[in-house]
Amino acid sequence: MRDKAILDLLSDSSLKALGSRIAGQDADDLIQEVALVLLEMDDEKWLEINEGGYLRWYVIRTMINMATSDRSSFHRKHKIRATDFQELDELIHINDYDSEREETLLILESILDTYHWYDRDMLKLYFKEGSYRKVEAATGIPFKSVGNTVKKTLTKLTEDYNGRIIKLNGSSGIGSDMGRGSNDGLED
Repeated sequence: MRDKAILDLLSDSSLKALGSRIAGQDADDLIQEVALVLLEMDDEKWLEINEGGYLRWYVIRTMINMATSDRSSFHRKHKIRATDFQELDELIHINDYDSEREETLLILESILDTYHWYDRDMLKLYFKEGSYRKVEAATGIPFKSVGNTVKKTLTKLTEDYNGRIIKLNGSSGIGSDMGRGSNDGLED
């Protein structure tokens, strides 16, 4: 799973463009160096970064540090000056990058990984195909069964996601609005 996540991230076109802005013609070398860092990272740190939702930020920050730090072997070999590219802070805030979306997707993926294979795969297939009927055609499973599984899995995923967010924010949810509206949580 780590290899695929690293491969997907490092083949991302916006990250390659960023590597080019940082290291110019040495961008491929820089990206390969970052890949080595990620592959050699111990499992505990990898889980913390990946499940914490800041893998992309970590990669970008590592690229910048490798290119600009006097202690970096990459920097010593390629002699890249920090003045060769615009403000470092701008590089971390890529226009088409949505860190909240990436964090949400990472949380959802980690929750889905704990589900029974049938429920998880049925939901993924539904999102890929776009309708219960198309899933039925692809699998031979009746669309009503597909619908029930997808609805059940989505409900569970929503509840588990909301529970994870509450836990991450350190709130028990007791006495808090939790976005219910103006009725202070009271049902009609």
